[in-house]
Amino acid sequence: MSELLKSIEQYWSKRAPSYSDYILKTVENDWEDIWAETLIAGFPAESGEPLRVLDIGTGPGYYALILAKRGFDVTAVDYSEGMLEAARRNAGEYADSIAFARMDAHRLDFDDNSFDAIVTRNLTWNLEDPAKAYADWYRVLRPGGRMLNYDANWYAYLFDEKKRKEYEQDRLNTVQKGIPDHGYYEDGKIMEEISKSLPLGRLSRPQWDMVTLLNIGFSKVSVDTTASSFLLNDEEKVNYASTPGFLICAEK
Repeated sequence: MSELLKSIEQYWSKRAPSYSDYILKTVENDWEDIWAETLIAGFPAESGEPLRVLDIGTGPGYYALILAKRGFDVTAVDYSEGMLEAARRNAGEYADSIAFARMDAHRLDFDDNSFDAIVTRNLTWNLEDPAKAYADWYRVLRPGGRMLNYDANWYAYLFDEKKRKEYEQDRLNTVQKGIPDHGYYEDGKIMEEISKSLPLGRLSRPQWDMVTLLNIGFSKVSVDTTASSFLLNDEEKVNYASTPGFLICAEK
């Protein structure tokens, strides 16, 4: 294990309880249905058997839970033991129907062509070598399988003065509107330091992702840069106005 990967794992294991609480709030009301319907709309067609879905970087298990509830054959992996514990707990009655495993997203311990779909949320920005990870995800997808990746240019403000000003404005906007500020949290400075050693904060995304995925061999790649407009609630939209999310769909 590299020192950087060790630092990332320790950070997310420590943050698992608070991050889990935040994610589970999105299960309330109709947001679970919106996320699930968006993912399922991007899946390949079913052929009689439940689709085999791999949730990479499951975190507190949000994707794993909402997809298991809808009958999919779900495997969920994460490198953080703390996050996996939270995911198992959050899955509740569905925990036994989800295969949980500790695994490095760069080196998946699965055979080639094992899954019909891969889903991941807010993970790739956090990887030491995202191109290597994408290549391994391609390997474990079956031909015709699809990868759905929701992410954003997290921590780009560390490398761009204009983005920093926009990020700081987001913080002010939360105060003015009297809503919780997601930008300030325990040990936030630790992740900022870690992010300075990660590659994607310095790159133009999702353009980088599209080029990389096509070079790896994906036959079709599309990106919805408006994903935040229908996947985030009003509080999240204020908090993340300067870092809008995008949804990548890539077919093998």
